[in-house]
Amino acid sequence: MCVIIVRPAGVKMPSKEVLDAAYHANQDGCGFVSTFHHKKTLSYATFLRELAKVHQSEACIIHFRLATHGSVRTANCHPFRRGDVFFAHNGILPIQPMGDMTDSETAFERYIYPAIAEYGYDDEMKDYVISNIIGCSKFAMMRLGDREAKMYGSFIEQADGCYYSNLRFRYFMHKPYNHAI
Repeated sequence: MCVIIVRPAGVKMPSKEVLDAAYHANQDGCGFVSTFHHKKTLSYATFLRELAKVHQSEACIIHFRLATHGSVRTANCHPFRRGDVFFAHNGILPIQPMGDMTDSETAFERYIYPAIAEYGYDDEMKDYVISNIIGCSKFAMMRLGDREAKMYGSFIEQADGCYYSNLRFRYFMHKPYNHAI
């Protein structure tokens, strides 16, 4: 199961220990989008180097992938992009992926982005479309230039001020993670 970390603007980046553990639990690619930056890669070193460019004043969505659908390649790393909208997913969706795409990208391309294009990014109809496909999954979205990410599903707020789609990565840490809810 992948992990999404949503870091609100003004909050410090998760610690290197947390990022390392999240990557080690999900080694099939990583990516992020922030107010002014974005990167998808299979290289954790490249990911860290690019993530270091994100200023604390920027909101940020971080994703570490554990492949379930689609091959392990940069194109299948999250977040997926259409125009200025970025989308990340944690979970498995009951849809047939198109070609070598992930179920996440397929849902974004077939359902979510078309709703955004037709109704608008902030419209309730887009939220209705999402509510009909999300199931037990978690989604995070944002547009370049935005100072806030949108979260769908049950995220867990931690003492570091970030929101996590799950905490499975903690098993890869050397010390217990403070998980105040």
